[in-house]
Amino acid sequence: TIVIGGRFLSVDGTSAAAPTLGGMVSSINADLKAAGKPSVGFLNPLLYRNANTSDSMFTDITEGDNRCAARGAPCCGGYNATPGWDATTGLGVPDYRKLRAAILAESA
Repeated sequence: TIVIGGRFLSVDGTSAAAPTLGGMVSSINADLKAAGKPSVGFLNPLLYRNANTSDSMFTDITEGDNRCAARGAPCCGGYNATPGWDATTGLGVPDYRKLRAAILAESA
């Protein structure tokens, strides 16, 4: 749920996920700056290197789909969630504490 103009609205999908991850990375960048270290930079190698490990920084979503058309909404079909990377949930849901720990470890 977000608040726009004093109204509470439900959001989901990329429109909610991208700014949420961006906020996490911004918070971590602030910690790095306070410690006199450079900002995160290109994050993809770190994300993929730490995905699907026993202590992954992501919670893998393995059930469900994004088939909004099945609920009467106009869209392009959708995909199933599966173990590992999939077109519905990507690498999964980031765990802020683990993401922060991995980034700070890389910058040590």
